[in-house]
Amino acid sequence: MQSEPETVCNVAISFDRCKITSVTCSCGNKDIFYCAHVVALSLYRIRKPDQVKLHLPISETLFQMNRDQLQKFVQYLITVHHTEVLPTAQKLADEILSQNSEINQVHGAPDPTAGASIDDENCWHLDEEQVQEQVKLFLSQGGYHGSGKQLNLLFAKVREMLKMRDSNGARMLTLITEQFMADPRLSLWRQQGTAMTDKYRQLWDELGALWMCIVLNPHCKLEQKASWLKQLKKWNSVDVCPWEDGNHGNELPNLTNALPQGANANQENMGHCKSLEYQHMPAHKFLEEGESYLTLAVEVALIGLGQQRIMPDGLYAQEKVCRNEEQLISKLQEIELDDTLVKIFRKQAVFLLEAGPYSGLGEVIHRESVPMHTFAKYLFTSLLPHDAELAYKTALRAMRYVFM
Repeated sequence: MQSEPETVCNVAISFDRCKITSVTCSCGNKDIFYCAHVVALSLYRIRKPDQVKLHLPISETLFQMNRDQLQKFVQYLITVHHTEVLPTAQKLADEILSQNSEINQVHGAPDPTAGASIDDENCWHLDEEQVQEQVKLFLSQGGYHGSGKQLNLLFAKVREMLKMRDSNGARMLTLITEQFMADPRLSLWRQQGTAMTDKYRQLWDELGALWMCIVLNPHCKLEQKASWLKQLKKWNSVDVCPWEDGNHGNELPNLTNALPQGANANQENMGHCKSLEYQHMPAHKFLEEGESYLTLAVEVALIGLGQQRIMPDGLYAQEKVCRNEEQLISKLQEIELDDTLVKIFRKQAVFLLEAGPYSGLGEVIHRESVPMHTFAKYLFTSLLPHDAELAYKTALRAMRYVFM
């Protein structure tokens, strides 16, 4: 069997504080992820660090040379690359010899091999153009079957980045969102007054959920959050931004749900995101005695699930509300209740029974309020082994919906 001819690829990788900040490869393969040659070279550098020669920044090397060595270095460099660099070399020489030139007003000279300063931000290399092209391609295919699966893989990659606290997560989601906003079908659907397909709407739901996790990330700086808030408002002002239900103009658009808008704004999603985040956070000196990020997350989730909120119009939006509630309860069921968490459950159950119109289990409720049956069942099951009387009070209050 005749083997394929060996292909030699020229690969260049730049590092900055243990991160790959840029890559180039002569193979020409275009993808969001690194090509096999970049991966191979990276693994070789990790496994055999002694085999890869390290060089000082070129400015340091030049500093060690005397005048004759510097002249020889420059002339040899021009000789080897004379067709590429000779015009630039002559231009720079003329400017350096001119006392009034701009180049002589600046102290020192740039050194691309020295890397960034310690105060500069550094992040993993992300081919932004490729991300945009890939998303644009997948959307042009209608978001069905293979293309829908690929878009969900991109969303999964963003989630992975957020979990690793990689700053590229927000950058990548911004690029994806821009392509979603540029989808020509949005304006077409708006003009025709037709709703988008459920498959496509699910992709928008995922987009909104990811932005919510980014905005609620407690590790982010206030300047970053302010920047995202500005960008989300800008997207929200665009006419083609789809409505939450897809066919009702009085509901908030998907992307707006990523913005904190008071106590009644998608608390079920807020609790879900906070639960996921807090469970992976270390102890913090500002926590009060007996508190942990887990206890805070559980309390936020119970507040969100128990507040009174109006059931949205439209079947899809109603299903989404139920789905979000089920997902959050499922996450809570993974947590084993200890004495501290049982106290939180008791406290919130009593509060919900006595909180008035803000509570979904209060004495006065709106006729269109989201039913509390699923949440009440979870509270009843959780409280029953520890406080049977309170468990039954909660269940009976929820059952009054049946007789309305």
